[in-house]
Amino acid sequence: MLQTRPDAPDTTQALLLTEGSISTVQPASLSDLSNITVIVLSHNHISVLGEQSFRNLPVLHTLLLDHNLLTSQALQGGALTNLTRLEVLALGHNLISMIRGGWFKGSEALRSLKLDGNLLTSLDSGSFPVDDLKHLESLDLSDNLIHHLDRSSFIGLVSLQTLDLSRNRLSSAPAEAFSYLSWLTKLNLDLNSWNCSCEMLDLATFLSTYMQQPGQILYNGRRMVCVNADNPAVTTVLELTEANCVPSNQNITVKIEPRSSVTPQLYARDLAITAVICFIGEKGDKGKWSAH
Repeated sequence: MLQTRPDAPDTTQALLLTEGSISTVQPASLSDLSNITVIVLSHNHISVLGEQSFRNLPVLHTLLLDHNLLTSQALQGGALTNLTRLEVLALGHNLISMIRGGWFKGSEALRSLKLDGNLLTSLDSGSFPVDDLKHLESLDLSDNLIHHLDRSSFIGLVSLQTLDLSRNRLSSAPAEAFSYLSWLTKLNLDLNSWNCSCEMLDLATFLSTYMQQPGQILYNGRRMVCVNADNPAVTTVLELTEANCVPSNQNITVKIEPRSSVTPQLYARDLAITAVICFIGEKGDKGKWSAH
């Protein structure tokens, strides 16, 4: 249990209590430290936060709660709301399985949010609603279990510049999830479980265009490896194009409808010619793929 140290003066600006056994931050346990700007409680066993745990700290700038035992339920009580001066919040490596933007209501100064190493599985329009985090510039969601993104998952993050979704379980993602992030300059999507089918073409096109813009970086684009691909010649997401997203073994069907003016002899001839063309085309396709 965390209580204010008796010998901590009112002028204390930074409090570091790491590598300990703290399990609970009691309501108003830090309220006497009105001048504090940095609180570091990393690497403890914190599982309970009171609604008033970090209130009455008018100049709190940085709060690090990473490597604890915090769950989604523990954050629903309002402990992280109305922290009006908070700019850096670290919640990485906890037990958070879902996220709701309401957790940060009134904390509009937040610039950096780290949620890496948790148990998140999906993000939708309610994860980061409009206005709650409108000044957020950096969001780290790496090392989670995320397999689903909605087109509006990040719609409220109008100032976002850096987004890390590496080392998750994404098999696909809508290009619209990123295209409206007009300030995005750093994006990391590597080491996911990409399924390189035609459904991924819009994302591949967006990423190729994104990389060509000055000052925009796609980290480790070559490591966006296809776990599954309809076309074995496609090994990474960035290789996917409109030409090669068609399955390599797809058959071409040619349909000939005889007209009344065509004699049976001419119709038979046309069928024979079509068969020869298809045979030659099939051999050519096999030679083409084997050359890659």
